[in-house]
Amino acid sequence: MNDIETENDIDLLVEKFYAKIQLNENLAPFFVNTNWKHHLPRMKAFWYFILLDKPGFKGNIYDSHVNRNIKTAHFEYWVGLFIETVNDNFKGEIATKAIDKAKELSILFSWKLAETEGK
Repeated sequence: MNDIETENDIDLLVEKFYAKIQLNENLAPFFVNTNWKHHLPRMKAFWYFILLDKPGFKGNIYDSHVNRNIKTAHFEYWVGLFIETVNDNFKGEIATKAIDKAKELSILFSWKLAETEGK
């Protein structure tokens, strides 16, 4: 199994991951009205930046997710599916970096959402 090395690898990761999201009973409802032609390229650009240091991503991924009314508990499902998708398709240093970054994002999002859920 190869590591994540190219944009094509990230394209595969993002597409497979969001396919799982759309089938997951806990997460799919939050993405019913998603414009996938808009969302997938943005998420690919985000991961190109994170994993390949490719410039070009602009935006705030937290705001776009919080506006979907996702709660802290949902990020456990999110990170689990992401890790599963990485492990099913890749192995190596950058794959590990992707998993670590997803865990960090999950913790950060959960922490930020916990602040607003208590209000």
